[in-house]
Amino acid sequence: MKKRKITVIIEASSTGFGAFTEDDFPCITGYANTVPKVKADFQEAIKGYLEMDHEEGVNDPRLNNGELEFVYKYDLESIFAHFGMLEITAFARRVGMNESLMRQYKAGLAKASDKQKKKIEDGLHELGRELQSARLVYKKKK
Repeated sequence: MKKRKITVIIEASSTGFGAFTEDDFPCITGYANTVPKVKADFQEAIKGYLEMDHEEGVNDPRLNNGELEFVYKYDLESIFAHFGMLEITAFARRVGMNESLMRQYKAGLAKASDKQKKKIEDGLHELGRELQSARLVYKKKK
């Protein structure tokens, strides 16, 4: 059986991170103080819903018999928190954005326009492609 893709949105708040779907399971959410933990909390909530579904014999077709794949979308604060190894000033330079403004986006002090979000997303994807194609040189020991 082919896995059903569920888009999960991760958003930062003043106290942590929330996870939810827009359409698939509007009543199921996750919450935690880190992105990995909020993902786990959300998946645990889905698992509980799946167990309840089986126990009650409902067989909700949206659950696809538990064959689910989660695709994550992040707000800017969450993505920079989750991928904390990104040095924000260098990344801003790389994508041609104002460094101070990028730091404000990261901290949630300013909201990026859709155009700016697209520029950031394109920069992240380009960085990912570059990293994926990188290879290390292994020197032979003498």
